[in-house]
Amino acid sequence: MNHRIAITGIGILSSISNDVREHLESLQQGTSGKKLLERIDTSHPFFRNQSACVIPQDTLENITGEDATLQTNCAIYSIDQAVRDANLTKEELKDAALIIGSTIGASHTFATFFKEYITDATISEASMDLASHSTQTITGEIAKFFKIQGPTSTISTACSASTNSVGRGMDMIRAGKADLVIAGGVDIFSELAFSGFNCLQALSTTDCKPFSKTREGLMLGDGSAFLILENLESAQRKNKHIYAEVVSYHFLNEAYHPTAVKEDGSSVYECMKQALNKGNITVDEIDYINAHGTATKVNDPTELKGIELLMEESTQDKDIYVSSTKSMTGHCLGAAGSVELITTILGMEHNFIPPNINVTNEDFLDTPNKNIKIPGKSVEHNITYALSNSFAFGGNMSSIVLKKSH
Repeated sequence: MNHRIAITGIGILSSISNDVREHLESLQQGTSGKKLLERIDTSHPFFRNQSACVIPQDTLENITGEDATLQTNCAIYSIDQAVRDANLTKEELKDAALIIGSTIGASHTFATFFKEYITDATISEASMDLASHSTQTITGEIAKFFKIQGPTSTISTACSASTNSVGRGMDMIRAGKADLVIAGGVDIFSELAFSGFNCLQALSTTDCKPFSKTREGLMLGDGSAFLILENLESAQRKNKHIYAEVVSYHFLNEAYHPTAVKEDGSSVYECMKQALNKGNITVDEIDYINAHGTATKVNDPTELKGIELLMEESTQDKDIYVSSTKSMTGHCLGAAGSVELITTILGMEHNFIPPNINVTNEDFLDTPNKNIKIPGKSVEHNITYALSNSFAFGGNMSSIVLKKSH
């Protein structure tokens, strides 16, 4: 079987949006989600900065009414948007598959436990119940909330997790193992992640400036984003709105370095090339690449080299737009891929290239290929085919191809 895959519903919660409409407006305006941190004490000189792309605290307080972890509630919030958007019935939800990607799970719970353990011999019962807040348990809680009885799985391939969840959903529908899949990811800003990236000296002390000559590092972000995947023929029979098609994807593990990809760009090229090959797509058909673009010293020039290698196969004098929208949303870790897929879908639907903010034209990295365009502001442009990259620690790499729905 080789069923085509339609995206019929989307939902998102991020530092720049409480829903899809707000996300679209923020992308078009080039809004930054950067805010001073209030959740943790960043006054210690150990921390390189005091900011992140976080969801406002009052927003979080409004959506955390359920007796569950913060991550679970944020996931439920954005999944509910997607479910309503796709007009799913209770019967459709019952048989749906659920695939959730996350890097750090409910790490707030772990942080609370260790703080209590260090400072107080009396540890609360809630903190001791660590197993109930593991990443896979979050998936179970969400399935229970929506009364999902289909297959459920959790993917934790670091920052490519939610891209892989969508790819896995595509595989299930193509194999006839599911007609409908809820796929995406959730990761909420964590003191553990903030401290870890700070130790790596990977955090920017100013803004997140992907592909800039003066980039310093990434900006962590909150994110929860989910997509409804359906068998295209089934969706068409039901007259569903189809945002885009998932054409193909590829994932690999290059096993090169714990925190870096090969600096010659060969693995970046290979991942994108195989994704295109699986969809019988050429580089000349791609209008836009949503880059992984973390703004770290090594990632950006390496990813740009991989794109340059791919562009060497072009037989046309055609521009290809590249941008990293982490400049706006921050790096949402395991949720980054699904946040960026929804970002790309909105660009397709509304005919614009999402911008790579915080960088002037003169400050962008040089590239010998003049057909590679990195816009600092949103650009009106038709996107028929797009590619979205997610490259994670441990060599986990994923690229996924989307096609505009006509």
